[in-house]
Amino acid sequence: MDCQFLAKGFPRSGYNEGSIQDPTRKEGVTIERILLLTMGFGTGHNSAARVLEKAFRARSAEVAETIDLLELVPGTFHPLLQSGYTGMLNKFPAFYHCLYDWTHQHRLIRHASCEVIEKMGWTIRKKLRQVFRDIRPTRIVSTHPFSLLMCPTDQEPVKTVGVLTDYELHPIWLVRAPQVLCVPRALPERDRLEKVRWKTGCRLVETGIPVDPSFYREVSRDEAKRRLGLIPDLPVVLVMGGGTGMGPMEQLVQELSRPEGYQVAVLTGKNEALLRKLRNKISDPLIRLEGYREDIPLWMSAADLLVTKPGGLTISEAIAKRLPMLLFEAFPGQEEANQHYLLHHRVAMITRPSTVRIQVNKFFSPRYKRKEMRERFSALQAENAADWIVRETLSAGAPVLQTL
Repeated sequence: MDCQFLAKGFPRSGYNEGSIQDPTRKEGVTIERILLLTMGFGTGHNSAARVLEKAFRARSAEVAETIDLLELVPGTFHPLLQSGYTGMLNKFPAFYHCLYDWTHQHRLIRHASCEVIEKMGWTIRKKLRQVFRDIRPTRIVSTHPFSLLMCPTDQEPVKTVGVLTDYELHPIWLVRAPQVLCVPRALPERDRLEKVRWKTGCRLVETGIPVDPSFYREVSRDEAKRRLGLIPDLPVVLVMGGGTGMGPMEQLVQELSRPEGYQVAVLTGKNEALLRKLRNKISDPLIRLEGYREDIPLWMSAADLLVTKPGGLTISEAIAKRLPMLLFEAFPGQEEANQHYLLHHRVAMITRPSTVRIQVNKFFSPRYKRKEMRERFSALQAENAADWIVRETLSAGAPVLQTL
């Protein structure tokens, strides 16, 4: 991919500094150039980066650009990386679990893994150096821990900020520790976070995970149902499997067929084969089947209960909407950590096709304390996460050299 295209809007290297051709300099004003680095394994890392890019650009004295480092990987190798990651999760989850745990628990294995990641960085080093020359960043914000490891080490010291997009601090973030690490609110591992702060000198800030501001906009449940054409006087169970409709979606929907006292909305994302299969099998007026939708905030506003995989992006959006969850088939690693976080704060339960109908019926029973469950979201919400991260980035101090 042409780095000129990636860094469009920024001056090319080699111009005369201070000349009128430099659009990032203004008389009497310091212009910060923010480089947001992400890696498109899943959707959460890129989504958080885009939200932060908008927040930086909303300020008049900053310019920002997002680079997905996977897009710099040679075209023949990029699909192999992406499909290899997805295939390992789907076909060999136990192996991925071992890799995640080994790098979490064993320092030597973690450092060996990071050496491999850094070596992978050489495949994109020429393009990445060009990006640095084009953008000349004054600050780097990373939403994926691999991004900082793949950056050239011989660049002039640039202030760095890490942003977690899942609900656990994996130690790989600390192999090349950023100056500031922005973490979710109310993580249960407070003692460990204090140890990290003390050992690395890294400033940990509970900003929360940034999501699109539309998820924090208040839309009444009745209004959302009206706009979506849902039955107004029946509660809504929203079933989602992420952007690709992953997991036992077909079995879950079949178990929820012929609903009593509620309606079901199913979003299959970009999995068109699953959507066709469900439409061939189910023709119930109380079950709404939809493919990819961009108005997810509206669907979550209409819903009373969400049945989903515990991906970092999806559950962060549900937290913003105070939407209780039933969680199915958490992938080992990050999704298990996300699931543990929600269970710890008692805003979700684990489900499976064999129990989902019983659990949904129990949730809508008169004695179930739904209101109390929704109130627990208050401690987890982070409406101003993006603005907070922007402030922390622009006030970041000198680089930290210690690692853990």
